Amino acid sequence: MELSSNFSSLGFFVFVIALFIISGTGVPGSPDSAAAQTPAPSTSTEIKPVIDPAADKLLKEMGAVLAKAKAFTVSADINFDRLMPSGLLIKYAGAVNLTVQRPDKVYASFIGDIQDRKIWYTAGEITVLDTENGFYGALPTPKTIEETMDFLMRDYGMTIPLADILSADPYKAFITNAAAGVVVGESTINNKSCTHLAFVQKYIDWQIWISDGADKLPCKLVINYKTVPGGPQYSAEFSRWSINPSIDPSVFKAEIPAEAVKIDFLKVQGMAK
Repeated sequence: MELSSNFSSLGFFVFVIALFIISGTGVPGSPDSAAAQTPAPSTSTEIKPVIDPAADKLLKEMGAVLAKAKAFTVSADINFDRLMPSGLLIKYAGAVNLTVQRPDKVYASFIGDIQDRKIWYTAGEITVLDTENGFYGALPTPKTIEETMDFLMRDYGMTIPLADILSADPYKAFITNAAAGVVVGESTINNKSCTHLAFVQKYIDWQIWISDGADKLPCKLVINYKTVPGGPQYSAEFSRWSINPSIDPSVFKAEIPAEAVKIDFLKVQGMAK
């Protein structure tokens, strides 16, 4: 994973949601920003990754299924640790529903213990609604999902755990920076037989469970932020995958209550302007 190297208190809004938060606060990264948000590794000694061929093959198969999908919907139950100033880790939970139509449309809703959000992205603009507090923001962006993820990371310091599944090349997004990977064994998740893989990186360790069925879709993802005090963890358990469904175009049209107050997206200090 390229972006999974920095942990923050907004980790709960992962799974693409993080990409749309109305703030400059970074989120634990997914496969796209470690390079931008963590020290570059030394190039003096190159260590070749040690990846079990069986683990690599299964990850490639999963990546191929996601890469070929022109559209998909999925739900996920999220659990995440929030690091308090005292060093105490508090565990929170939430649920995400995501609708994606490549290359330029996303709708996501998040209902959680500490915040609720709805997000619409359509070819050049992101709109975020804080349904609980009645605030919303809209921001011009590039024309594709992939470019928009890069733009938000570069200009707003927003990194996205699980952005891997939105990537045009999910396999590359997941495998980048992996130093080692193995097949752990078989598991049952949501009554589905899944193969459990585990990978090691410099700043994180991550595990993914992939369906044994013909679909080869993610069943679960766990990320451990091993360089952060307390070793906080993020997990997403996926359900209700639908590949290439028929999607009503109105799903991607922002619905903002008349009484909602518009606020601005904030850039992180030091980010490119």
